Formats: sequence, structure tokens, C-alpha cells
Amino acid sequence: MTDAELPILDVPTAVDEVIRTRRTSLLIDPDDEVPAELLSLLIELATWAPNHKRTWPWRFTVITGDARYRFGEALASVAEREGVPPEKVAKLPTKYARSAAVVLVWVAVDPQPVRAREDRDAVAAAVQNLLLAATSFGLGNYWATIPDVLDEPTRHFAGVDGDHDLVALVYLGWPTGSAPPPHRPPAEVTWLS
Repeated sequence: MTDAELPILDVPTAVDEVIRTRRTSLLIDPDDEVPAELLSLLIELATWAPNHKRTWPWRFTVITGDARYRFGEALASVAEREGVPPEKVAKLPTKYARSAAVVLVWVAVDPQPVRAREDRDAVAAAVQNLLLAATSFGLGNYWATIPDVLDEPTRHFAGVDGDHDLVALVYLGWPTGSAPPPHRPPAEVTWLS
């Protein structure tokens, strides 16, 4: 097939718009609740991510309401003795109340290294599904992480054991504004034929 014979590749407008305009800022109303039914749907859509060996390795912890403050306080109580800088410790008690909901996304770690890598990749794909679905429903969202020294207290707060690793901390809420999308450099691609 020559270049002249190639079909025009039209990306469906809705898909293109959701991918390119995903709201990746914390310009969201922390007091405007996200309905539990919508949070449940977002999580269900996340689980449609590809998973090579069908191990279904994702686990979710949803934090809303006053639990957002309890989570921050639990981390702050450990952060200082773990050497987290005082200015960051001071922010922790209210940090997770910046959005109406926080979703912790975990991977159940397989003891086989190859399977563990594949499962973590599957959970990362699930996070992307969650973010894109949230955008399609008009929610602002932000993928964050926590410092390694706070892994254990996060597991303890969420009630998960040491066989789980945190892949993402996702802030969700109704937007109060928008930020321009960050510049994306062209992809580095090697074409082989």
C-alpha cells in the first residue's frame, strides 16, 4: 500500500478529547463529594486494563470524608521520626483533604519477578483507565505517590499487608478551574521494516 492509498486515521473525537484534556491539576473542590456509585464505577472501569496472566493484581482503597484527615494525621505521626522535612510534615494532616476523594491503587506483588513486573504494568494501565474514565465524567484528577518512608504507615492505614505495593495515589474531585496541559515532546520512535 502506498502513502496515497492509506486511509485517513480519524481518532474518535471523544477519545482524543479525553486523552488530550485530562484534568491533571488539583484545582478541584475538596468539599463537593464524588458519589460512591461513581467511584465504584471508576474502579470497575479500571479493572478492564490488560492483564497478561489474568492475575487481577489490583487492589483499591477509597478515602473520603473525615478519613482524608485521619490518613494525613497517621502519616504525619510517622513522617517526623522518619526524617521527612518539617515543612512537609506540617502539610500532611490536611494534604489528602485537597480533593473530595483519594484512591490508593495497590499491586498484589507476585513472588516471581517476571510476573511481578507484568502485574505492576497491569495496575499502571488500570490507573490510566481510572484517570481517563474520571475525565470522561468531568472529574479533575491527579496521579501522585508518597515517599518511600511512608509506605508502611500507608499500608497500615489501608489495612493491606506487606505483599502489596502502592502504585498510585489518585486525587479525584469536581474541578473549580483548569490548568493548561503540559507540553508533550514528540515521541522517540524507531521504525523498522
